Amino acid sequence: MFRRNFLFGKDGGTANLIDVGSDDLYQPGKGYGFVTEKNRREQEGLQIRELNSSFEPMYWYQNEDLTFLREDENGCYLDSAEEVAALEAQSGEKMAGSPRRIPLLFKVDVPRQGNYKVTLTIRSEEEIGEVLIFTGRRRLAFYGRVGAGEFTYTMITNVCDIVPVGYSRIFADKTVDIAVLADRPRISALTVEEVNGPTVYLAGDSTVTDQPGDYPYYPGTCYCGWGQMLPAYFDARVAESNHSHSGLTTDSFRKEGHYAVISQYSKPGDYVFFQFGHNDQKLPGLQAKGGYRANLQRYIKENQAKGVYPVLVTPIARNTWRLRDQTYLDLLEEFADVCLELGAQYGIPVMDLHAHSKKYVLEKGLQDAKPIFFPGDYTHTNDFGAYKMAGYVAQEIREKCKGHSERACAYLAECVTDGFGAWEPVGQINVPKKPEIYKDIPDPAGDQVLLSEAEQLERVVRLCLKEELL
Repeated sequence: MFRRNFLFGKDGGTANLIDVGSDDLYQPGKGYGFVTEKNRREQEGLQIRELNSSFEPMYWYQNEDLTFLREDENGCYLDSAEEVAALEAQSGEKMAGSPRRIPLLFKVDVPRQGNYKVTLTIRSEEEIGEVLIFTGRRRLAFYGRVGAGEFTYTMITNVCDIVPVGYSRIFADKTVDIAVLADRPRISALTVEEVNGPTVYLAGDSTVTDQPGDYPYYPGTCYCGWGQMLPAYFDARVAESNHSHSGLTTDSFRKEGHYAVISQYSKPGDYVFFQFGHNDQKLPGLQAKGGYRANLQRYIKENQAKGVYPVLVTPIARNTWRLRDQTYLDLLEEFADVCLELGAQYGIPVMDLHAHSKKYVLEKGLQDAKPIFFPGDYTHTNDFGAYKMAGYVAQEIREKCKGHSERACAYLAECVTDGFGAWEPVGQINVPKKPEIYKDIPDPAGDQVLLSEAEQLERVVRLCLKEELL
């Protein structure tokens, strides 16, 4: 079984350790190294976010070097706060939504697709403070405060092929990606070890997918699907593999090749979570009691036949309200009801995320619910909101799967944790604006901003409701 041990910042003095310095940038032939703006620009493979950490610099910084690596006797690190301050001094503007941070990104080649246990150690002579650790395609593995001394955390990540956004073919992926965020993120030691165990595969749309994160990073201004936050609620006995994508339906998930990846790699004892509805709703042939139901039935039967456990998740509720009387407008209730009916019919668990998210929106109201959604968006959560929604899914797993007749379902409930406590936005969330000094750098999306999918969805919904929505 594959195992690699890395020691950062100093000579390990043993053949069992790979010494890593601040100048060790990732190269495919080398098999490991840091990812910075420099080697990202030089290597085409590092420019496909789904094959990497999914952290990318804001587009106006594409030609800038933001990551300045250093090392000492305790490891390799960067001073995120210092580098953000330098950017602010250069532009003459303070970035909204502070503190904003630069991620420390490290990449390791592995021999094959599968599950890998990652043990990360941070040693520091002073308190580090708030630390976030992401694995794979920006999936949250740890959130909390780290003090002075030695901190070690073990997590599990899945490496799997993927159909990236904008591509129509499957790309092989054989790398473990680690991202550490803090005011001064650091890695002192790292072990990557191949392990066996069950995998939770996710099939869904933009509300589930591993969304990219712009940096300098702030959780309130990143799109985020609940699927990339779900690992925060699993212990190291189960891994997650997220194949959801923006714009997908129960039909296009199969036709565009995403389901083929799950079918190839899923094995008896694994799980496949399905959450669709947001895009099915827009198509006449995929209404709740029509194509949507039929497609879910087919997915259920296929996975049961191969010993993989299908699980349905009802679609997350939107923050949508009527203008005329300020009452809540539930656009996805029928789709949620179909999931519950199919769960009863086939004896499979149904995670009722729709009920939990709707209850939250109703209790908060339009304005107070906004901080968990991307600014100006009524459908897609930010990192704070996705973490909350993932918590609801975890709660449902614990409640619906505990004591289930299928031992594998009961086991999944045992792997659920309480997460890392509350993670809430503080103050107003503002999307950063392009500084004046970068005014000549064009948006790579042109007139269609990066948020176009959300805007198009809202436009369709508004049209359907004859402008009744806020």
